[in-house]
Amino acid sequence: MQAINDIYTKKLQRLYKLDRQYSDLVDTHQRVWDVEDEDSNYGYRLRGKQERAEEKLFDRMAVIADDLPKRECLNFDRQYKAVHGYTSTAVCYHV
Repeated sequence: MQAINDIYTKKLQRLYKLDRQYSDLVDTHQRVWDVEDEDSNYGYRLRGKQERAEEKLFDRMAVIADDLPKRECLNFDRQYKAVHGYTSTAVCYHV
């Protein structure tokens, strides 16, 4: 990912890395629920643990996205969509 202004390049690259980690984490959690029972005690505890992990990672992305100007977020989202075919989770609430 390349920023419009070079001073934001490192932040955008970090944001991209965190977004991919978040996507992988959500996919992993969805695969777990293909075989686990969500209504069991274990499922209830596991769901809470997964939600906390997702929230922690999302909050880390939000901190970076909050520090970026709107045009950098839009630029990031355009590049992300060109590579992956869908918009980024990291900046969807900051645009």
